[in-house]
Amino acid sequence: MAKNQTLKLDFAKREVTGTGACRKIRSKNLIPVVLYGPDYKDGLPGTVSAKFITPLANSARRETTLVELAISDGTTANALIRDVQRHPLTRAIRHIDLYQVLKGHKVKVEIPVRVVNAELSKGVKEGGLLAHKTRMLLVEVQPSDIPEEFTVDAQDLEIGSEIFVKDIRIPEGVTVLSDPDSLVLHIAAVRAFEEEPAPEEAEEETKEVEVVAKGKAAKEEE
Repeated sequence: MAKNQTLKLDFAKREVTGTGACRKIRSKNLIPVVLYGPDYKDGLPGTVSAKFITPLANSARRETTLVELAISDGTTANALIRDVQRHPLTRAIRHIDLYQVLKGHKVKVEIPVRVVNAELSKGVKEGGLLAHKTRMLLVEVQPSDIPEEFTVDAQDLEIGSEIFVKDIRIPEGVTVLSDPDSLVLHIAAVRAFEEEPAPEEAEEETKEVEVVAKGKAAKEEE
C-alpha cells in the first residue's frame, strides 16, 4: 500500500487581493491561493504555478497529497489542498485553499477504497453483481504517512461474500475513524426471473378481479 507522493511548489506571497487581481494572476499562468493553518490563522495570500498544481488539483488525490511550499520570504510550510474553486461553466480552477499541517500532528483525511480483480471474481464469473458501497474511509494519520489508497482484492469473493471496513488491511500508524461495520462491497445474486408481487400487491390485484367479476355479473343479471 503505497504512500502518496509529495509535491514541491514555490509559493509567492501577494499583497493584492480581490476578483480583478486574481483575474490578472490567472492570466500569467498562476493560481491564486490562500494558506491557512496554525501559523496562518488569518490566511496568507499567495500564488503558485498553474502548471504544477493543476494536475494535482484535478486528481482524486488532491486532498491527500502533501504539498511542500517554499515561501518567498524564505520560510517553508507543508500543506494539503482543502478547497478548489472553479468556474461554473468551464470548470477552470479559479482559486485554491491550502491548510498547513505540522510535523508530529496527525490530520484527518478521506482515503479512497479501490477494488482490484473485480472481473476475476468467482462470484462475478458465476453471474453475481459486485456492489461497491463504501468508496472513502476517514482516517487519522501523520501527514508524511498518508496512504494513496486502500485496496480490496475481489478475486476470491463468491456470491454472498461481504467485505466490511474492519476487513480492510490498514498500514501501521493509520487509525480508521469510519464505522468498522460499514459495508464496503458485496457480491449479490442476480435473479433471472421476475419477482413475485408482494403480498399486499397480490391482495390488491385479487380485489380488483373480484370487483370486475361482480360488476360483470350484475350486468348479466340485468
